[in-house]
Amino acid sequence: MHSSLEIAILLLAIILDLILAEPPSLIHPVVWFGKVIGFFDSRWKRRNLLDVAAGAFFTLAVIIFALALSRIPSLLFQPLYVVASAYLLFSCISIRSMVDHAKATISNGINAERVQMIVSRDTSRLNNHQLCSAVIESVAENFVDGVLAPLLYFSLFGLSGAVVYRAINVCDAMIGYRTPSYERFGKFAARIDDVVNFIPARFSVLLFALLNPKALKAYRYSIKLNGHAIVAMAHTLAVTLEKPGYYTVNAGRLPDREDIEGAISIYWKLSFISVVIAAMILGLCAAF
Repeated sequence: MHSSLEIAILLLAIILDLILAEPPSLIHPVVWFGKVIGFFDSRWKRRNLLDVAAGAFFTLAVIIFALALSRIPSLLFQPLYVVASAYLLFSCISIRSMVDHAKATISNGINAERVQMIVSRDTSRLNNHQLCSAVIESVAENFVDGVLAPLLYFSLFGLSGAVVYRAINVCDAMIGYRTPSYERFGKFAARIDDVVNFIPARFSVLLFALLNPKALKAYRYSIKLNGHAIVAMAHTLAVTLEKPGYYTVNAGRLPDREDIEGAISIYWKLSFISVVIAAMILGLCAAF
């Protein structure tokens, strides 16, 4: 693929993201990945030792589906190829949609129900500071999962890299939990997600550090792989972020709604930097 086409696909995908936020659920490939792994999950009766193998098999099935889907545009003529590729890449990133969701949580004060839509923890038991923390953490995590990582994988490995990454990410989000039901069944999904996020999560700290060098303190902590972005965000904003019962990142005062607005501003800046980096990588790959 020529770098000019790749850059055109990248820019068109970003434009689609900024205009549409995300595709309709019915034609959203990432939603399809979730439905496929959800189908397998709901029908597999836990059998202890076989759960690891079953979870790995089902996760690989989703990955193969994603890989096949990513190859479809290459079968089309060039104009349609560019549009189809841009659409698939657009489905893998979530810049504006994350911003919209984060803004919705503070549209009329901090809204626990709105926060519940973007986090997995029970928001009904959280105070205002903890609700603000949950939103800020979600914004930080999504920068890695929904922006930086898919753009990096696209720039390095083409469309297949971005689509397969998102398929892995969705499988981890659906079944990669340390609970009795998923400890074995979701182990493969969780471990492969750790692998594909290893570099993006750490690279994200360097980008946060461009805005505030204190973000480099994230390298001293490890709450989980994407936790690097959470710690970096905490130190960039100089606030304490907490997931009750799991971790606390002491980096300053307790967060409020203004800090959510600050996190959104940081998210926009880092997303722009990520697009520039992806375009630069595409140009360098073409040069060599």
